[in-house]
Formats: sequence, C-alpha cells, structure tokens
Amino acid sequence: MQGKKVLIVGCGKIGGRVAKRLSSDFQVFGLRRRPQMSQDDIHYLAADVREASSLEEVFSQVLTDGVDYLIYCLTPSQRTEQAYRDTYVTGLENTLTMLPNPKRLKRLIFVSSSSVYHQNDDSWIDEQSPCEPKQFSGKLIFEAEGLLRHSGIPSTIIRFSGIYGGSRRQLINQVKQSAESGAAILSKALRRSNRIHEDDCVGFIEHLIRLNAQGSALEPLYLASDSEPVDLNEVIIWLAEHLGLTINTQPSEQAKRRSGNKQCSNRRMLDSAYQLHYPTFREGYQAMLRQT
Repeated sequence: MQGKKVLIVGCGKIGGRVAKRLSSDFQVFGLRRRPQMSQDDIHYLAADVREASSLEEVFSQVLTDGVDYLIYCLTPSQRTEQAYRDTYVTGLENTLTMLPNPKRLKRLIFVSSSSVYHQNDDSWIDEQSPCEPKQFSGKLIFEAEGLLRHSGIPSTIIRFSGIYGGSRRQLINQVKQSAESGAAILSKALRRSNRIHEDDCVGFIEHLIRLNAQGSALEPLYLASDSEPVDLNEVIIWLAEHLGLTINTQPSEQAKRRSGNKQCSNRRMLDSAYQLHYPTFREGYQAMLRQT
C-alpha cells in the first residue's frame, strides 16, 4: 500500500488524525487553507477549495499524476448558508473538476451528516430512508452528495451522526453550567440523541480506506453512529452523576429541543466488520471524564 497516494481535503480534527493513521502505509497529502509544515510523513498542501484556480495551481505542481484515494472532510468556518455552500457544494465541485487524472481514483470518501434526514417521529432510519432536509445545512450537504453521485467517480458517502469527543465537550460544559446556575436542563419533550465519538469517526474512515486498498468492495453509503440512540435527558443525568454534580431535575418545556427526532441504525457500518471503540455514550463520555 506504500505506493498508493491519499489526498485528504480538510486536515482538521478528524482529517488530520486520519492522515497520521494512514501515513505509515500510504503516501498522504493533506490539503488545508492555511499552510503547514509537512510532518509525520504527511505532505501538507495549501489551497482554498472555494477557488478553482487555487486548487489547479497546487495540483499541477504536486499531484500531476492524480491520487488513488481522496477523503473530503471539511467543516464550514461559520454556520451560515453561504459557508455551507462554499464548503460542500462549490468546494467539492472545484475539487472534482481540478483533480488531475481522475481515472486513477479508486475511491472518494465524502464525509456527510445525518442532518440530511428529515424524520422527526422517533422512527428508525438507515441508508435506505428518504431524505428531505428542512434546514439549509442539510439541504446543501445533500446537494453535494448528489453532485458526487452523478460525477461518475467511485465514491462512498459517510453520514456521521452528532460527533462528540476530543475538544467537543459542549454537553459536559452545559451540565456543569446548569449545576452551577440551577437552570433547567432536562426537557419534558423527547430529544433523541444519536452520536458517535470522534475516535470512531477517524477509525471508520481509516477502516474503509484499508478495506478497499486490500480489494474489498465498499458500499456507496454508510450511516455511522453508535449503537444506542438515547433520550438526551438520560445522557445529561448520567453525566451529572459521574461528574458528582447536582442538577435541576425538574423537566422544562423551555429546555432547548433538538430538531429531527430519529434513531440511526448502524447495522451497515457494523456489517463492514468495523468494531466501535465506544458502542454507547457511556464508554465515550467515561473516557472523556478520565481526561479532565
């Protein structure tokens, strides 16, 4: 596998870790908007996916013969409609247009989101479930998925559910703030929580690349989540107990409600022989609490 080239477009929290994991067996190139010195056997490239000319300049200098694998793993800089369009639609379109020697590409992995699903009735969803996203974020990510599906390039889309772990400690911080202020944090209404630890996002992307490099076929779409969709109230109560904090246990109608109550099935992900490091929120948050 050492001769195979992998281009990771977006070397942030997830993409950067995938790059390090693959660098021992692949020739890895990491594309970022801001320049970074190459390290850990990773060759960093500076380009802005929003500008086709920026990509063309870099690709024509460094990757003239193309790559074997491309991982598109970008996060918008802002939660605005324009930022999502720039990142997912324009960025992907420019990358596909400017990539040299596309016939060499064995597989493009596109990191998507479960926000493309519209279901709000607590039903189970999987890769076959219809998608009619209501928010601009889901609409634009789904539009990018369509671009990829119609490109003719062999591709796999991974729809991750809510990512936590690493520096993503929002819920832990909310529980601490609630304990300090006494403000209500539990909800009377169901808030179904589907989540996946950052370590498993990294692990699953690496798993798929290695599977395909060894000759195994990949599905065109995976819904990636842990094995226990759960009411957010249960997660909050568990966190408070394990933090040794007392929170307001009176449920409120004012507590922030999540849109899109649904339960994500990870059956196809598990059928690929991937083993979750953190099968439920308990193992994942327990590991995070040990680091505090």
